[in-house]
Amino acid sequence: MQSFPSQQDSINGDLLSTMEIQQLIRQCQQGDAEALGALYQTYAQRMRGVCRRYISDEQAVDDVLHDAFVIIFTSFDRLRDPQKAEAWMLAIVRNVASKYKAHLATLSSVPIEEADVQSDTSSEPQDVRGIPLEDVMQMVDRLPEGYGRVFRLSVFEGMSHKEIASLLGIEPHSSSSQLARAKKMLRAMMKRYWAMLLLLLIPTAMLLLKKEKQIEKPVVVEQKKRQKPTEQIKAKPAQTPAIEPTSTGKQYVPAVVTLVPDFIAETPEVLQPADTLQPIIPMDEPADSASNRPNDEQPVKDSRPLPSIDDVLPHQLASADAHRWSAELSYAYANGERNRLNEPFVYTPAQDISSEQPTLAPIDNWSDYASYLANHPDEGSPAARAAMIKIALNNADQPGEDKIVRSSHHYQPATWSLAVRYMLDKRWAVETGLNFSRLTSDAEMGTNGNTISERQRIQYIGLPMKGIYQIFAGSCWSIYGSAGLTIEMPVSSKVSSQYFVNGQLDATDQTSLHAPWQLSTSVGLGLQYHLTPSIGLFAEPSLQYFLPTGSSIETYRTEHPLLFSLPVGIRFTW
Repeated sequence: MQSFPSQQDSINGDLLSTMEIQQLIRQCQQGDAEALGALYQTYAQRMRGVCRRYISDEQAVDDVLHDAFVIIFTSFDRLRDPQKAEAWMLAIVRNVASKYKAHLATLSSVPIEEADVQSDTSSEPQDVRGIPLEDVMQMVDRLPEGYGRVFRLSVFEGMSHKEIASLLGIEPHSSSSQLARAKKMLRAMMKRYWAMLLLLLIPTAMLLLKKEKQIEKPVVVEQKKRQKPTEQIKAKPAQTPAIEPTSTGKQYVPAVVTLVPDFIAETPEVLQPADTLQPIIPMDEPADSASNRPNDEQPVKDSRPLPSIDDVLPHQLASADAHRWSAELSYAYANGERNRLNEPFVYTPAQDISSEQPTLAPIDNWSDYASYLANHPDEGSPAARAAMIKIALNNADQPGEDKIVRSSHHYQPATWSLAVRYMLDKRWAVETGLNFSRLTSDAEMGTNGNTISERQRIQYIGLPMKGIYQIFAGSCWSIYGSAGLTIEMPVSSKVSSQYFVNGQLDATDQTSLHAPWQLSTSVGLGLQYHLTPSIGLFAEPSLQYFLPTGSSIETYRTEHPLLFSLPVGIRFTW
């Protein structure tokens, strides 16, 4: 192992040659403790001078210098070019020192009488646009690797694009471009976050509202049931006519209306022969209490038939046979996104079958791609082709960068559906309708500001056909299973391209794709909450498998053919 100057022999980096410094950095990256100590001894005085530009307190300077070197020692995996190690370390020290200075300025600006309030609120979790910081960090982790790295250095560590470019070995304009795209992706993720939150809050609010109504309603009904019999008993003795004998010698008395549940409609009083009256035991009175009544208080028997079971069933079940049709509107989203970063890419030129020209071989490097573009003037628009030639030549000039690599990002598919359902019987149903799906993907090729950025959008109209089996049907909830297939036809498929030459947008272009038809199968388990007998909210977790199409067009479905989705929506029944 190479030895390094001690602290007495080495005060600054001038005593070490460039080759020695690079060797020292490489050993630090391998975790060599002696090399780490030598690196600190070599650059400590220089970095201390940087800290003094921001901080005057020597004790604070020592603390900041210590923290900065801790970050340096734990971040060597981010240093790709040892030749830029000094600039990288200077950027970290300046960043730590400037943040400490800003922290001191914040503390000094807080009035004494507000110090307790500030200390209390600082412990509360932070959020971004109303989204908890923990969820935002998870969104940042889902960004492509390059975008996420630039975003963290710029937003969390406060580094400038020049410092980021020096640290990562890229151009400043490339850092700016990646940061803009990272923010755009985060905004889209936040919109989806709020959309899903609202979809969850609305059913919860409706459920709580319905529960409050159910709690209040029995109290009112019970009061009415208690008051109604009392009013009838008090009113009827005053209206009872006198008993008069008839020519047959029989006496007629008015029939006493028996107290029965509310679902039996009241009938008018009728005159019956007195000798036909028989006592009847009220529904809410014990049997032995009837024998203890005086003879003049014995109730009479009601000759009306008892109600059938169909009369007392809830109206949702009694009218189940009448509710055969339903219509639903739903939105489905997929779980997760798919990224493929810095993978080798092969361009396959279009072959003209009618031509006698030899078959063109696939192209996997920028030099051959530039030659191909120069010999094929019909490839794209003139402006786009000129920009592509510049990009290909600039990438071919980079040492070791001649191979074409591409990074792709496939967004979550989104599907909107309008469907109708017909109940064949109390268990089985069939469903069909129309759905609209949108698939979006981004791709980027090139390095150091000479890139081709593409956005692919494919839109489908689909015809789903499902079989439904009702597992459970209650007054508030129902559970069902579904299985079926869907055939989708592409209605729009385009690729929008942007061509950046040396970090500047040079040209744009848009081309059409020949997307294939898509066939898929699905199974799901649905849960529906009934707001009313005719309106319900539902969620139907589903697994969907997309059959291979044989097309070279890459989408989320080609990268992940077995897809889990969660359709949620509202259903109207009649």
